[in-house]
Amino acid sequence: MEAMVETTRMSTKGQLLIPKHIREFTNSGKNSLFTVVPLNNDTIILKKINSQEMIKEFRKLRSEVKNKLSEDEINEIIHKVR
Repeated sequence: MEAMVETTRMSTKGQLLIPKHIREFTNSGKNSLFTVVPLNNDTIILKKINSQEMIKEFRKLRSEVKNKLSEDEINEIIHKVR
């Protein structure tokens, strides 16, 4: 794969345009989801999220936790975090 480097500009609403050929290369469409992670003041990473894969991963994690913690323990942890 040849390196794809593009420049884009943030709109007044804080939106970024991902260039068309990069959207096509990543199969990113109108409702694609991305995680946005700042590494430092100059670097931001966009990671495309496959929502179906994410749901499967959360279900897997939940089943692993559910087998190790009681419902009361899970609720207690959720309460502490909130």
